Amino acid sequence: MSQNIRYSVRKINTLPLAKFGCLLGGVAMLLPGLICAVGATQIVAALRRFLENWQASEVDLLGLGVPVEFDFITLLGLETAQTLLIRLDDQRFTLILLIILVSVIGGGFLIAIIVLLLGWIYNLLAALTGGLEVELRQ
Repeated sequence: MSQNIRYSVRKINTLPLAKFGCLLGGVAMLLPGLICAVGATQIVAALRRFLENWQASEVDLLGLGVPVEFDFITLLGLETAQTLLIRLDDQRFTLILLIILVSVIGGGFLIAIIVLLLGWIYNLLAALTGGLEVELRQ
């Protein structure tokens, strides 16, 4: 003979909920972080090559066959940007790890905050309405 027992969930402990949300968000952001990191390193490498090719360019101003050499990096004041791109490209593995780490931590905190807010909202609504009722069979 089975008996149905009713329970009501009136409050959820929000700290374990936030911890779970942080872990879930971190795991969920691992692959997107890796994809963004690899894409970012490819962009940095392409920009570095572009600036290095653009550094010393010869231009025939009047079509007289006398090319004039220009250093567009110096003319446009892009030395700092070029130095930064060279450093980032040389430290590609570190850049990948940093982007993945920021993505995982950021995603973890974001999901933790969202789940924490949902837990508080549930607790508020449960205090007003009595919470969820669960019927269990024994």
